This record gives sequence, C-alpha cells and structure tokens, in this order.
Amino acid sequence: MLNLWHWIRGLLRAAASLWRALGPRWFRTGVAVVAVVLAGYTALANYLEPNLTRETVYRVHYLNEGWSDQQRQSYYYTPQGTELLGMDYDWFVNLELPLSHELLASESNMRGWGFVVDPNQRPSKLNPGNLPVGLTRHIDPHSGRERLDIGCATCHTGELHYQGTALRVDGGQALQSIPTAKRGEFITTLGAAVAETLFNPAKWDRFATRLVGDDEDRRRELRAQFWQFAGNMMKFSTTAGAAKYYPVEEGRGRTDAIGRIGNVVFGFDLQEPGNYKVADAPASYPFLWDIWRFDWVQYTGFTNQPMTRNVGESLGVMAPIKLVDADGNLLSGSEFGETVVDIDGMHCVEGLLRSLKPPKWPEHILGDIDIARARAGKALFADQCAFCHGPHIAEPYDWQVADGPDAELPGQIAVNWQWDMAGEVSRRDGLAYRADWRETMWSLPWIATDVIGTDPKLADNFIDNRYDISKLIPDGEPVNAGYGLQLLLNNLVPKLYQQWDIDGAQRVADFDGLNVPFRIENKRAYKSRPLHGVWATPPFLHNGSVPTIYDLLSPLRARPQTFYVGNREYDPQKLGYVIGPAPGSFLMDTTIDGNRNGGHLFTDVDMPGRIGRLLSERERFAIIEYLKVMGNPDFDAALGGDPLNWDNYSQAPVGDSTQQACINSHRSIGIGGDHMLAQESAQ
Repeated sequence: MLNLWHWIRGLLRAAASLWRALGPRWFRTGVAVVAVVLAGYTALANYLEPNLTRETVYRVHYLNEGWSDQQRQSYYYTPQGTELLGMDYDWFVNLELPLSHELLASESNMRGWGFVVDPNQRPSKLNPGNLPVGLTRHIDPHSGRERLDIGCATCHTGELHYQGTALRVDGGQALQSIPTAKRGEFITTLGAAVAETLFNPAKWDRFATRLVGDDEDRRRELRAQFWQFAGNMMKFSTTAGAAKYYPVEEGRGRTDAIGRIGNVVFGFDLQEPGNYKVADAPASYPFLWDIWRFDWVQYTGFTNQPMTRNVGESLGVMAPIKLVDADGNLLSGSEFGETVVDIDGMHCVEGLLRSLKPPKWPEHILGDIDIARARAGKALFADQCAFCHGPHIAEPYDWQVADGPDAELPGQIAVNWQWDMAGEVSRRDGLAYRADWRETMWSLPWIATDVIGTDPKLADNFIDNRYDISKLIPDGEPVNAGYGLQLLLNNLVPKLYQQWDIDGAQRVADFDGLNVPFRIENKRAYKSRPLHGVWATPPFLHNGSVPTIYDLLSPLRARPQTFYVGNREYDPQKLGYVIGPAPGSFLMDTTIDGNRNGGHLFTDVDMPGRIGRLLSERERFAIIEYLKVMGNPDFDAALGGDPLNWDNYSQAPVGDSTQQACINSHRSIGIGGDHMLAQESAQ
C-alpha cells in the first residue's frame, strides 16, 4: 500500500509539472475553461439527444379501402380545435433541435418519434408545413394566429413496416408518444428546444429571422408571445402534466386518455388542484373502422354519442376552453365554454370514418394465405371467439329522451332535455324517443374485469376516481369522469351548436351522430369489440401488454413478461411488431400494475381470466390465418362462405352534411373551392 501511495504521488507530481510546462497561468486557465465547457457541452448534447427509432421505408401501401386520396388527406389534416398550449403552427415548423441547426419537425425526427410521415413527403395545401399525419392547424379567432392543431389522425393512424414497405393503417393505432415526458422523447425535446431558442441569441436570431425577418417591432412581439408560450408549458408541466401523476410510463402508442381528460378538464381548466389524480392505466390508441356501428364506445364502453366523445377527447388534448375566471370562479353567460373546438371538423372526420373499410392482408407483401388453415381457423373462431367478439348485430335502438325540465332518466346524473328533444323525436306510450338512424348496429357486450381477468386498473380508475364538480353544480357530490363530462358537455355541446348554427331536428340529430342522444354507463368492465382487421393493430389487450396475437392465444406462462415497443417492423407469422431492443423503443414491463398481461386466457387451468380451453400450436396458427382475412370479401368464396364478410353488413345512412362540414372546416384555414370534396367517390 505504501509503494502504491508513492507511485500515485509521483504520478500526480509529474502531471502537475507537465501542466505547469504548458505555459503561463492565463493560458492554462483558458485551457481548463475550454475543457470544462466542452465536457459540459458534450454531456448536455448527449442528455438532449432525441430518442429516435431508426426506420428505413421506401414506399407506402395503403391497406384500407373506402377512401379516395382526397378523403384520406382530409382525414389526416382536418383540424378539431386542439392546441399545444398555444403553439403557433409556424413556430413548430421552424423550431430547431436543442444544440443543433436541424429542424425539430424534420421527416427523420418525426418518424423517429413514431409519427407517420411519407417517404420524401412534400408540402400540400392542407399540409403546408410538411408535418406528419394528424398535425394540422386552425385559426385562433381572437388573435388571428395560426395554431398547431393535434388532429384525430395523429393518434388513430398506424403503420406496419415490412422489408422497406410502410403498410399504412388508416384509422389504426398510432405508435407516437406525444404525452411521454421522458428524456429524448418528443415533448421533452420540444421543451428543451423552446428554452434554448429563448436563451441562445444565435438560435433566436435564426428562428426570428425565418418567421418575421428583420422587423424589430415584430421580433419584439414574437419574443413576448414565445415567452408566454414557454410560461404555458411550464405551468402545465407542474400541474395537469406533472410527471408525478403519470407514474406508469405510457411510452410509444399508449396514453391514459380518460385520466388525462380528467386532469385537464376538471383540474387544469376548472382550476381545481384537488382534482388532479394519478393516471396510471395507459391504454393503446383504439382502431376506428366500424366504430360508427357500435352502441357504446371507449374501452369501458361508458358513452355512446360521437359528438360528445369527440368534444371530450379534444378537451383532453388541450383544446382551450374558458370555464372559470382568473380567480377560479365559474364564468357565466356567453363567456362560459368559450373554445375553438371545431364542430365542423369533428363532423367531417366522423363522417369520413363511416366509409372506411378494415385493412386487407396484402399477400404480395406479407405472404400468401394458407386457405386450408384459414378454414380451420374460421371454425375455431366461431367456437372459441365469436361468443364475445361477435359482431352481435342488433336492431337500432329507440333511445328514450327527457321531454321536460323535471324529467329524469335511469342511470343518468343529468340530462339536457332541450338538447334531447332537439333531434328527431317520436312518442310512444306517453314517452319520448329518438329512433337510431342506423339500419342495423352492433351490440357490444361488457365483460366484467373479474371475468375477463385483464388488468383492471383502467376500469377501476374510471369507476373509483372522483372529481369535485361543485363549481359546475353547487353542493354537488364528487363524480367520476363519465358523470363529470356529462354535466359539462350537456351544457357545452348545445352552446357550440348555437355558435356553429346547428339547428333544426334533422341537423342536430345528424351532428349528434345518427340521432343518438348523449348517455353515460358506469361498469367495472371492458367492452368486447369485433375483430375485423385486428391483425394490423399490435400490440394487444387494451393496455398493449401482449405483443402479438400468437402470444395472446398462448398460455400466460408463455407470454413475454417484458418486451420493447417502438419498432414498427412487422412479424407476419405471429401478427405483431418485432419486440427486441432497438433505438427509440421503450421497455414494456408487465409486472407493473396498469401493464399486467393476464386474462383473456386460453388454458385448461381453472384460473381468473380463463375464457377458453388450451389451444394447440396448430390451432393457434389456424386462428391467426383466419384473422388475416376474417371478413375480407376477397376470400369469402375460398373460405367456403365467411359469416363475417364485411360487404354483407348494412351501410351508414347517406347524407351530404359530412362533405359540407369538411369544406367548411377547410375554408376556416384558408382553403377554398371544391378541390377537397370529402365525400368524393373512392372509385
């Protein structure tokens, strides 16, 4: 030890002598400062490095039929009135990455964060900033400024990649991670870029010059506006967006939508800090084809009406709304509910989705179908799966409505009788009803969480979390998110209809969504949906806890306990994404509550969540083969007749209001004329 000490001391003396030999003290001090700065810069650059998935795709193949190119672009870039805390569209287009001259919204960066971008994509009238699918714009009515708008397609457009081809799944599950506040992810990199733009004079100069040139007055105004936006980001990150409320990493392709809606609407917008709840039940973005046929929607099936579902979603995605004044007191009169939610845009997208077909398996890309195996799978599906997944075709409902100020309906905390009676109403046995316009509909069964056995946290949180709504209803008892939204939206949606001149029974019924009044159901359960095209929507279960359909059909012990999500390369044998570690992926750990992968089990063991017998390897692959083409009319004859052939289902009622809503929404962002006929024939 003594010899070692002498050796170290000698080494230090030699190093000190060498350091003094470099030159005078001022020179050595300068070298030290430069070294520290370079080391700090390198460490900071590594810390701020974007967490990007590396993908190489050369072409896009569209899997869904039912849309023309114009309809598809309309779905991609129609605004719904959401805002990223007041981010201007041009700001986002011109922001640079932290410690870089590279634009943050470049094709490679946005694709790396999981957004959907065409290879060699070019700007268009609807997408002048050349942004990914879903990122669009609207005009703020007060300032006239063009805001970044996170549209419906941002979360409900998917892609599967296979050997350089991007298989586009319109209406599918996105794999981006907008809400994930983690180092290198989109929202944290955006925040770092905003901060550096404000504090780095060189970066600010480049940013301001691109936006307003050399006009000093406009540059000062821009800086003041940008500081305000930075303040909005900081405020949100310490309140409704605080990481402590989202302890289970959402990661790529997931968000706790209902938890975030509750925190934003009942906490942030109502200025009620006690309403911030832990949202620890992330769920995959659901796929949307055929959703117009459903009687109840959302994973827990808690609501039924398209317009209120979409308005509630937009509020959760930061559509600005005025509910209280600066002192937190509820606004009244015309001020209450002031918002830029785009009713025309929502009706446009909802109407477009009614004509969207499920994705078709591309044999020339993913491989030929083994028809004999698919036939065997058809029989197994009918025996093991159809009991829950149906589809259970039903006659359209007669929805009972409230017909006076004192009317009450079972299971509803509140009704707006004037709105209920504003649609197409008939009377029978002294009661008022709205007749659902659908020729037939799909009745989706609720499966109790203790029966299906899948992670119950999402359903439990929905039922158990309570929000103080005394600002909306004085002395009102705390309610769950569903009832809270019912209390708010019963007032807000009619107000928006008045703002958009939606009046008359036919028009109100149309915008409501096929004459369906707004209702809420509260069940500690998940709804079971039909599975047309499910092969194109990995990962599986509501929380994305099972990576492939093969794993879902396997016993619990065979399901991966951990796997990586973020790589969109597709496995056409097991029907799911490749799950190995890769840049940009996040680790899905199913041992964490909220991420559990149990339930929905095919096993011979008597255990919670058992829904069917143990399937052999051959049977699993037979069901997989059938799911590839289930309902696809191109395979009906080869399958010996497919009872789930989607061409045999009734179609949505035909009307021209969707086309006009799309045109109106596009005109609101300065796109006139008839170049965007949203209902143009797909032929």
